[in-house]
Amino acid sequence: MKHEEQPYAVKAALIAVEKLHRDEHDCVRSLRVPANQSSFVASNDDSLEEAEDNPACVPLIIRAAGKPVGFAMYALDEDDGNYWIYRLMVDARFQGNGYGRAALMQIIRMLAEHAGCSCVVLGVKPKNERARRLYEAVGFRATGDIIEGEIVMRYEV
Repeated sequence: MKHEEQPYAVKAALIAVEKLHRDEHDCVRSLRVPANQSSFVASNDDSLEEAEDNPACVPLIIRAAGKPVGFAMYALDEDDGNYWIYRLMVDARFQGNGYGRAALMQIIRMLAEHAGCSCVVLGVKPKNERARRLYEAVGFRATGDIIEGEIVMRYEV
């Protein structure tokens, strides 16, 4: 059976989401979304700079069968006390394989283990329909709030 034809559960088992180490920064900087998605997510370089400036940000590397395929970042927002997924991206070469969904589910489980985590929140650009569909399929729901032009979505843990 070809890798592309494997059931979702098998693909999800290939995914690991781990805290990013400093020696992996260059690797993550080389991961990019397709050009038509570049307006939907900050560059990984910008995200790593944000993590340097804000100690609440936790950068993550997404691996498929040990190979880096994406980047994510979360933080506990001091304003509202919620865990927010600030970034989630899968490199253009690896999109369409279920890696984003598998990584998102792992991040939710990771955050749910934190004491006091009752929900996970994220923002999505209105035109990023593909991401919005993914978030809704996993269980995120729009809150009705818009922050900096992004639709705020919430997942109840």
